[in-house]
Amino acid sequence: MVLTPRTPQVLANGAPVVCEPDLVGAPIVGCVQPVTPATKPCTLVVSTLPGSASLRVTAGGRPVYLQTLSGLTDGVPPGPIFVVNPGTTVQAT
Repeated sequence: MVLTPRTPQVLANGAPVVCEPDLVGAPIVGCVQPVTPATKPCTLVVSTLPGSASLRVTAGGRPVYLQTLSGLTDGVPPGPIFVVNPGTTVQAT
């Protein structure tokens, strides 16, 4: 998934940081969950879980997401999201 950080003026290693709640509502393209009568593919991120953002580091007054980021999608059943490559890739399954 590709995200547009809402605080582009704050950089880490030359790239804008992603903060709470930038992920919530973010669209998901390429969900791998199959379509069946009992399932629904994921289309967006609905939540992030505790431990996903820093308790001490903020950007623009908002907690910065960490590589421990995890969350859930709107799929049925809900799919997890997690960091694959810190600083570059978040994956939803």
